[in-house]
Amino acid sequence: MKNLQLTKLGFLLFLVLLCGCSDSFVIDTPAEAGNSYESDVHVLNKFVDISEPVQKYYINPNKKSTVLSYITNSDLEELNAVNSLSASRYEKSLFRLNEKISQAISSHTVDYVVMCTSSQIFVDRINDDSPIELKSAGFTTLSDNLVVSLLDISSEEMSSREIYSGNLVQTGLELNPSLYAMDHWIFRIRCEVGEPTDRKTAWVLFCGVGYFSAASFNWLVLDSYDNRISWNFTGESMLDETMPSIAQMVFFK
Repeated sequence: MKNLQLTKLGFLLFLVLLCGCSDSFVIDTPAEAGNSYESDVHVLNKFVDISEPVQKYYINPNKKSTVLSYITNSDLEELNAVNSLSASRYEKSLFRLNEKISQAISSHTVDYVVMCTSSQIFVDRINDDSPIELKSAGFTTLSDNLVVSLLDISSEEMSSREIYSGNLVQTGLELNPSLYAMDHWIFRIRCEVGEPTDRKTAWVLFCGVGYFSAASFNWLVLDSYDNRISWNFTGESMLDETMPSIAQMVFFK
């Protein structure tokens, strides 16, 4: 009888331990654990569009990034799988980026705003009296054979490059590959044209969501037809965090 009671007691203790272990040993499902912010950013970047009339970025859940997504709706499935905390953090980042764009425009400190996504380039002229005309030449593959100079754009220091050209300068913009996992990037370029005694200045705000390998731009100085003009370009980061290299501006022949 005593052995039977001990057996029952041992069985009860086993059940208590089993329940305790099952409560503390919970395996997170993918939905509960969530993705990393970087992987969620890669998904969210696909759905960002540009509202050109108001110079703002916004999330467009109906945006299709590939032809296949029109058939399978795979992009929307990815969007629905994004962690809610990541989505909230990302929306705050877009809000801060839009604020910086709005402040630059309202304070009249930029001549142009260049807004980019992985598939769009929008160039908006803010100052009608700007001494230059800036146009996008689209996404392109840059050729090293045509490069005459490079300008590194960093948050650690401001750097400048001076070149001599005619009234047209063709440049390429190469983003740092690490921006692939970032929610946004932003910097300014100061473009000074002419000799020191008669120099004209234009400021261009470059910003973007998502990554592209290279994009090209044409800079044209207005009211000048000289074959040898001094162009001075200076890059200035506007990111909140420190980043040794944001992008490179490439100058072509």
